[in-house]
Amino acid sequence: MALVLCCAIGLCSTGCATTRYAPQVVARGELTLRYDEGFQMWTGDRPIAHGLRYRGLQEFVRCVPPAAEQARRATRDGTAALVLSALGGSFGGISLGGLYGLHDQDHQAAWLGGGVAIAITGTVLAGLGRKYRNSANGHAVDAMNFYNDSVGSLGATCDDLRYPPPVGPLLTIPQ
Repeated sequence: MALVLCCAIGLCSTGCATTRYAPQVVARGELTLRYDEGFQMWTGDRPIAHGLRYRGLQEFVRCVPPAAEQARRATRDGTAALVLSALGGSFGGISLGGLYGLHDQDHQAAWLGGGVAIAITGTVLAGLGRKYRNSANGHAVDAMNFYNDSVGSLGATCDDLRYPPPVGPLLTIPQ
């Protein structure tokens, strides 16, 4: 029963979405977010990082300290998510060994009870993995927003902090 529940949860929680629109007007150095079976961060036509570990994001946003910290947290939580999810799935598979109790009538309760306990442990680990996955994605989006607000949307990058002049007339705010 626990295995069936785990499989149902797993099938319902898998992503099957893809973004269909790529931004047409993006400042030089600005990060954009796409989704194709996982989050991807792009600058222009070049991918920078993707979930869950978001390798490369911290280096890209290094000149904005709050963004770099959020990117570090995204990497940390993404790694935790992968480890916990793998452990949860492994425990789920191992729990099938408890079905041996159907054959070993002398120790049936021990086998079946152990299988159920391992399945519950696997479910908890997989749930924690999902929590960390959501946290990693949130930190990565926060890193992107901190970076874009300070550097990217203004047309600069951490490698080249020259800001291009504005295009068009400056806005005047009425008194």
